[in-house]
Amino acid sequence: MLLNAGIRLGCRVFRGIGFLAFSALLSTAPGEPVKTPPARPVTFENDVLPILKNRTCLSCHNSTVKTKDLDLGAYPSAMRGGESGAVVVPGKVEESRLFHMVKEGLMPPGGKIRLSDEDLGTIREWIEEGAKSVSDTPSETLFGKVTQDDVIPIMLLRCTVCHGLRRQEAGLDLRTRESMLKGGKSGPAIVLGKPNESLLVKRIRSGEMPPKKRLIQVGVKPTTQPEIEKIARWIELGAPVDPEPPDLACTPNDPLVSDKDRNFWSFQAPKAIDSPAVKHAGLVRNPIDALLLSKLEQKGLSFSPEADKLTLMRRVYFDLIGMPPQPSEIHAYLADKSPDAYEKLIDHLLASPHYGERWGRYWLDAAGYADSEGGKLDADHPRPYAWRYRDYVIQSFNGDKPYDRFLKEQIAGDELVDYEHAPLITKQMMDRRAFSAWRRTRPASER
Repeated sequence: MLLNAGIRLGCRVFRGIGFLAFSALLSTAPGEPVKTPPARPVTFENDVLPILKNRTCLSCHNSTVKTKDLDLGAYPSAMRGGESGAVVVPGKVEESRLFHMVKEGLMPPGGKIRLSDEDLGTIREWIEEGAKSVSDTPSETLFGKVTQDDVIPIMLLRCTVCHGLRRQEAGLDLRTRESMLKGGKSGPAIVLGKPNESLLVKRIRSGEMPPKKRLIQVGVKPTTQPEIEKIARWIELGAPVDPEPPDLACTPNDPLVSDKDRNFWSFQAPKAIDSPAVKHAGLVRNPIDALLLSKLEQKGLSFSPEADKLTLMRRVYFDLIGMPPQPSEIHAYLADKSPDAYEKLIDHLLASPHYGERWGRYWLDAAGYADSEGGKLDADHPRPYAWRYRDYVIQSFNGDKPYDRFLKEQIAGDELVDYEHAPLITKQMMDRRAFSAWRRTRPASER
């Protein structure tokens, strides 16, 4: 009875140890060291991922639906974070947004599903123990082989606004491995094989770089934890550089272009074709009509009834310049009884400055044009010279600039004219540099 009472008392006193551990303690001979079974480390795959699945976190943050660019369905993507940077900082619960979001009921959204204290404790313990994966080498699990192709884009995204081509503060250029080894006024930026001794890693980890006070000014975001670890991993491996494959374009042995690529329709020279025969030839006014009518007749169909003159006019106005015709323009067009009245109307609209404004918008949207940063950062930071590129595109459309010339000016405008040694900067020179000038006004994350 005394033994049973002792066991019951011990279970009350040592509830945190558990019955088996307490029984082992009782069975241990005096002076003999206590043997406790080794605890299994808390890992993402075994402990945290099931919680995220059960609490529907993955419904919004998976490999398909990446809300805020965050995927919590796998260890590497969870550690990379999302739009706002890393959500897990190994060893630092207070700096891990994932823990705060689930603790405060902000994730899953709505506050209806909240994690239990046990689940919160598991996530806290996982982060405190270093946010481990089932692998013993998380950096290898996350990154594997890291080369300059993985690190240089991070430098271009976060650092080269101040340490790049046009500005090299403290004499430091971070665009290449060689320039990092050369360093600046404070010495080499990296020490091969020793990330913890590398100034680059030290300054980024301390939050000193990029400077928080200048983030809005230069249009960049802080370096995320996964990016820092990737840089450290690269330095640890000796900053390896993968040799670039030789550029063998236009040669028979080009490994980058297959025969299937060469046969793609957009790479074929256009060829004239014979107009197909149609049953109702009276409806055909041009070869395009014949092509359309041929397909329609194969399905027992024909053209829709022809629109009246005013309807056609309104359609073409909205299509070409995005605005309705003025009353005076309507009266003039309806009064024009010539057979080419419609063709003259088209020529009139193509010559309108509104044509470039309407159709240039499609190109500007594809290029990501904006006059300010918008919602990407906390402040709507303006791009003071972006309008030059907007006007350049509009003028190109209105001037019917050849498409190949339009592309060349945007791809290599800086190289088409020697503007640095020109005695006079002409409008043509300004136009050819409009795209590159606008590109520099955009934040590094969008270049």
